[in-house]
Amino acid sequence: MSKYVLLVSERADDFEFVSEVAKSANMQFHRETSPENAVKFAAENLCGAIFVDVSDIEHLRVFEEHVQHHLGLFSDRADPNLIHFMSDDDLRESRNFVLSPLFGNFFQRPLFQVEDFAKSYGRFVAAGSEKSTHELKNFLEGGGVQKVRITNTGQKQEAVEAVRQYLIRAKIRPRIANLIANAVDELLMNALFDAPSDEFGKPMYSATARSQNRELKEKEKVTMSLGFDGVNVGISVTDQFGSIDRARLLNHISESYRKKRYNIRVGQAGAGLGIATIFGLGGSLVYHCEGNSKTEATILYRVFPTFREFKSQFKFFSAKFYS
Repeated sequence: MSKYVLLVSERADDFEFVSEVAKSANMQFHRETSPENAVKFAAENLCGAIFVDVSDIEHLRVFEEHVQHHLGLFSDRADPNLIHFMSDDDLRESRNFVLSPLFGNFFQRPLFQVEDFAKSYGRFVAAGSEKSTHELKNFLEGGGVQKVRITNTGQKQEAVEAVRQYLIRAKIRPRIANLIANAVDELLMNALFDAPSDEFGKPMYSATARSQNRELKEKEKVTMSLGFDGVNVGISVTDQFGSIDRARLLNHISESYRKKRYNIRVGQAGAGLGIATIFGLGGSLVYHCEGNSKTEATILYRVFPTFREFKSQFKFFSAKFYS
C-alpha cells in the first residue's frame, strides 16, 4: 500500500516545501487545511509522515483534540515519530511545541534553498517511515560512511580530533570544523558516561570524573560513524543501552535552548556544549532510541562557504523512540 505525506496547513509555502518532501520520499502527497478533515484522512489512509503548521498554537490544540477524539493519542496513526511540526519561530520562542503529546519532529521553515532542503528532508522522512533513522547513509546523497569502535574512554579525544582533521582535509573552514568536532565531543561524552545503566535502569557512571580513563566492557563500547557527500556532513554516535529518557530529553532541549547563557570558545573540545546548544549553533539533531537496546544520536550539517550561512542553515530536531 502506498504511503502518504499529509500536510495540515493553509499556507502556500508549506504546500511548496512539503510536496517536494513527498516527492523526495517517494510518497503520495495530500493536503488538508482543516485539522478535523486531516485526522479523518489519517484514519482512513496510511501516512508515512504528517506535517502540521503550529505557527498558531491554537491550530495545534485543535489538531490534538481531533486526534484524541477520532484516533486516540496512542494510536499508530498518530505516532509522534511520524509527525512533523512546522513553525516560523524556533524552539527558543515557545516550549508549547515540545510539551505536546504528539511532538516528535520539529523544524523552522526554511527561507532559502527551499527545494534543496526539501529533498534532504525527504530522505529523512523516508528513513523515518521505515524506522531506519539509525542508518547514517540515509541522510546523505552518496559517499561512504566510516565507522570507528571506541573501547576505552581515553580514545574519545582521539576520535574528536580525527573528525576535526578529516573535515579540515575536506576543505571545510576550520571554524566550522571546530564547531562540529565540539558537538561530536558532547555526543561521545553522553554515550560513554551517561548512557551506561544497570539492570534497574540506574546510571552507572554519571558521577564519574570525565577525565578518568576506563576500559569499556563489551556492552559499554560505543560506535562513531562519519559521512560526507561533498555537501552534507553527518556524524552519529551509538551506545548499546537505549536508556535515554524521552521526557528528560525533550525537557532539556526546550529548557536549555531558551536560556541564552552560552559562551562557547570555538575549538575547545570538551566544552560541554549540551544537546540544546548543539542544535542552536547550526546543526540538525536526531535521536533514534530503541528501548534497552541502543540510542543513536546523529548530527547533520550542510557545509557553506561562510560561517554566517552555516549558522543560519535549515535544521531540524527529532526524537524518535521505539519500544
